[in-house]
Amino acid sequence: MTAPIHSDKKALATNIWAVGGGKGGVGKSALTTGIAMTLAIQGRRCIMIDADLGGANLHTFLGMSPPKHTISDVLRDSSKNLQDILLATPFDNLSLISGARAIHNVANLKHLQKEKLIRQLFTLDADYIFIDLGAGSSFNVLDFFIAANNGLVVVTPTPTSIENTYHFLRAAYFRKLRQIMRELKAEGLVDSSLDEKDKIGIRSPRDLMHALRQRDPEIGAHIDQAMLSFNPGLIVNQTQRHEKRNLGKEIALASKDFLGINLMLAGTVRSDEQVLLSLNSRRPVITTYPNSSFAEDVRRIVQNLGLVAEMRNG
Repeated sequence: MTAPIHSDKKALATNIWAVGGGKGGVGKSALTTGIAMTLAIQGRRCIMIDADLGGANLHTFLGMSPPKHTISDVLRDSSKNLQDILLATPFDNLSLISGARAIHNVANLKHLQKEKLIRQLFTLDADYIFIDLGAGSSFNVLDFFIAANNGLVVVTPTPTSIENTYHFLRAAYFRKLRQIMRELKAEGLVDSSLDEKDKIGIRSPRDLMHALRQRDPEIGAHIDQAMLSFNPGLIVNQTQRHEKRNLGKEIALASKDFLGINLMLAGTVRSDEQVLLSLNSRRPVITTYPNSSFAEDVRRIVQNLGLVAEMRNG
């Protein structure tokens, strides 16, 4: 198994948010753009990074042509870094790092390539960095998600999206756990526990954590402390009026009960045809339709995440 990527966050001053989800088409890119633009309008310097390496399209949400320089340049040229490909956008306080072009195997990064990109994230100068991840639960997606300071998971009110969200959260939890165990030089403890999962009844991350505490209380205490930071935010997107308003709470409760993961409820975003209208006209919905339900809901999410308070105190 490929080793999880470790990033040194000790000297980190920037807020890095990774936006993921188990399924494509849930609106990650629209929400990434909306949140970043909302903060940029309010005076915070934001960088958007398109980490959907197989299908980068954040530039389209900003009304920009496909950028000439992308992450592909950094991957192919060892002398290049993310700062070299940072692009100004038509909007104040908002910059873009465009995802890789469609080159062979670009979506399957080698470990050292991924390590380079993640390390360079923490050298970028901005108040906030938002990483728009690809769909699914590949190691590329998971490693960027757990390397960030904060994670946002986007789900829509459909059975497939909800199911894939649980898969994504479970995979991210185990990936982060592997990273921590590797740092503690205790990977064998996880492997031996999983080898006996049927015998000792391991069916969820919570069960595994219980087994690790039983086998080595000291290691278990270290893991408990380290995993406290794994509490992603949840955004329920594209909701209709007739749909249950408590879906986010239900998902959060199930995640806690069955996965042992504490989700932070970031907010709900109503389905809004103006999102598609703005995309078709290649204009950001936040500036084109500032009074739309989408824009209102995104502003509420920014408040719920505490970003407004941080701005006022910054």
